[in-house]
Amino acid sequence: MALEIELKLSFAATALPAVLAHPLIADAPRVGEPEVLDSTYYDTPTHALQARRMALRLRRQGETTVRTVKCDAPSRDGLAARPEWEIPWQGQFEFSDIDDPAAAAALAAAKNQLQPVFRTRFRRDTRVIEPRAGARILVMIDTGAVEAGEASEPICELELELAAGEAGDLVRLAAELRAALPLTPANVSKAARGYRLAASA
Repeated sequence: MALEIELKLSFAATALPAVLAHPLIADAPRVGEPEVLDSTYYDTPTHALQARRMALRLRRQGETTVRTVKCDAPSRDGLAARPEWEIPWQGQFEFSDIDDPAAAAALAAAKNQLQPVFRTRFRRDTRVIEPRAGARILVMIDTGAVEAGEASEPICELELELAAGEAGDLVRLAAELRAALPLTPANVSKAARGYRLAASA
């Protein structure tokens, strides 16, 4: 299990040029080339995983597909730390890597009923910022949409993920960016937005 520590900020699509032009982002080295991430989220017909505050997705990145399981965690001012398990997709759902007994039991019970619920598709541009010695933050600029049936809503997010350092490094970087940009803490995950959209659709 990995612990994903991240801080999410949302912005209007019209603010994207200003986000990209901010010196901290414009001068940050890019990690690879921008890529399109296409994810499908799965659950049972009764949304048993959602009820347990879990999310299960398959994400296609180029020629690779990755299965991810996440457990939800409270988010404050966009900052959250979530348990996460990722393995390459082998053509069928496999959960032997899940080392949390409650999560493993929920997935085992749901396995034979899993079906697609919603999807996200967005372009991700990743930069890296090292605000101090020993701190490394991945800055991911996501633009696209979450879709459920015929319904959709936009994704415009700046995701700060801690690669090394402390959560305070994320908070300080977010504060510096928010001082110059129209950014709002995003306390609702893409998965939660997808479930909400699926319910309304």
